[in-house]
Amino acid sequence: MPDWLTHVLVAWSIRTVLGFRYKEFNSENTVIAMLGALLPDAVKIAIPIQFLSGHDPSTMVATIHTPLGSLILGAILSLLFKDKKTVFLFLLLGILTHFALDLLMSYYSGGTYLLYPFSWNQWQIGLISTVDYKISLLTVIISIYVYLVARIKNSIDNS
Repeated sequence: MPDWLTHVLVAWSIRTVLGFRYKEFNSENTVIAMLGALLPDAVKIAIPIQFLSGHDPSTMVATIHTPLGSLILGAILSLLFKDKKTVFLFLLLGILTHFALDLLMSYYSGGTYLLYPFSWNQWQIGLISTVDYKISLLTVIISIYVYLVARIKNSIDNS
């Protein structure tokens, strides 16, 4: 199941691999892409609010876990930075990886609202079960491999 670790590692790995070819994907932007991968799950803020207040705000924040809601939240967050366009694009990279992973899931509740608010259809490919830990393990292994390749490439470039 794509948990937060999986979302972060996939965004990190893609940013690192793209950094081999394109200088714009440098390590300075890594954390922004990783934050973008977690941004759609900002909807989880409803959990402690419900625990502390007794009210369920999940219906008010549910739109954050849609592509449009995440893009709007990413745009608002990017306004806090000097280089707004770059920050937004790296947040977008993370958001896209998040929804790509979520689309692969097999949900009991129907899937992801990809076209909300234009359509209430839920989408899922159904390749990964919600209780499958193997995708997280595979992501960790791939990320370690990408890390080792990046270290070797950096040591070759610096010598």
